[in-house]
Amino acid sequence: MAAHESWGKLASLIENAVEMDGTGVCVCGMDGSVRYMNSAFLCIFDRDETAASFTGKVSDLARDFTEMLAAAHNNKSAIRKVLTVKTKSMAERHLSCSISIQGGGGDHAAVIIVHVLSGNSIGSNDDNWHAIIDSLEDGYYECDKDGNFLMVNSAMCRITEYDQDDFIGMNYSKCFTPEDAEEVFRRYNEVFKTGKPARIINFSGITKSGRKKKIEGSIALIRNADGNIGGFRGIIRDITDKNKMEMELLRARKLEAIGILAGGIAHDYNNVLTAILGNISLAKMEVSQENRSLMEVLNDAEVASLRAVELTRRLSTFARGGKPERQVIEYSESLRSIVDSVLRNYTGKHELVIQDKLWDVEVDEFQIGQVVTYILNNAMEAMAKPGPIRIEADNAVVEKEASHHEISLQPGNYVRIAISDEGTGIPADSLHNIFDPYYTTKEMASGLGLATSYAIVKRHHGYIDVQSTEGKGATFYLYLPVAH
Repeated sequence: MAAHESWGKLASLIENAVEMDGTGVCVCGMDGSVRYMNSAFLCIFDRDETAASFTGKVSDLARDFTEMLAAAHNNKSAIRKVLTVKTKSMAERHLSCSISIQGGGGDHAAVIIVHVLSGNSIGSNDDNWHAIIDSLEDGYYECDKDGNFLMVNSAMCRITEYDQDDFIGMNYSKCFTPEDAEEVFRRYNEVFKTGKPARIINFSGITKSGRKKKIEGSIALIRNADGNIGGFRGIIRDITDKNKMEMELLRARKLEAIGILAGGIAHDYNNVLTAILGNISLAKMEVSQENRSLMEVLNDAEVASLRAVELTRRLSTFARGGKPERQVIEYSESLRSIVDSVLRNYTGKHELVIQDKLWDVEVDEFQIGQVVTYILNNAMEAMAKPGPIRIEADNAVVEKEASHHEISLQPGNYVRIAISDEGTGIPADSLHNIFDPYYTTKEMASGLGLATSYAIVKRHHGYIDVQSTEGKGATFYLYLPVAH
């Protein structure tokens, strides 16, 4: 048998298979003039002509084809879309349509592939069902057995940032990290084999812009009228904000637990330290000047005791009695005083930039001073050699809620203080934990400095944040609410 005869039979078999599947295929020019059309294409639009006798343009069947042809030609890429069309018999149908441009030079042709979305899909004739699904706050999706989306609702587009046209024909794996995509595939496979719905919990979704979101959802089978599996459907829910709220609540509970502990022991602990420091002072008075070794021991004991006093003060901040005693002040002079005090003997360069006419804030000056002092000390310790430290203070207007590291910044007016260093930076896997009590990356540190700062700022209804790249330093941001 000649080679061209074999290819001719193969082409005929493929065409027959496409016809039996109900997939409409049309090849047309860029003006919509039809060059080839199978009978399934006409059947979808309830046209009684044969493919050979059809003399119109493809836009005569659906006006949307004109716009899609232009988009495919301009973008030089395939265009996918779900169309809702009225057929010749006035029936409403929902179609999955794709258009791609083939050929080169001056001979371009468009290949249009159309199929009717299954009766079990959202694209059925039941408009009430369509409206209900599209009004859901959660994302709804349907995909074929290979995981290619057939249709989604508006919430799915909002969660993922993809448009409807982007979704149709796109594979589910594009919406997940590679690791999670493999696990989701296993869930799909499990549902396919067992027929039982499955849940996807705490997975990382990837939006069109590349942002990561925590999601949960479900997977269930779609069965055709004959009972065969046609694909999958399910719900996707964005739980990113929920996770952040839970993390904030957990951190608040930790702080509260420490506050109860600190409130119970701080008073007695201070009494013990007072006795120790008093006896050390008396001992130093009795030691002769010649006994230098004993004096050094007593001095070391005094320094250690004073550190314990400072630790007790930090613990007391968590206690119920550590609520801020606010007063309305213009904070620039206070900030200058703290910077001058902390960095007076610092051998590296530092720069303080304060915007003119800072808004007044209602704060406990001493407690906010503790926060600024700790962050400045932290900046100095972060650099192996004394490097530049920059402190900035300005007025900031937050127009919409922002969230970072499970901490929420509410809309409003703030005085913003930024403290930057060029130290070792903070490892990415530590950023989410640095405000947790007792968490520290330093040796011989209590891990209470940033936790104390966090507690103080939260009690002021403010916001604290950090941005850092390992090896390139860190910047801490402190937002103080403006006085009403």
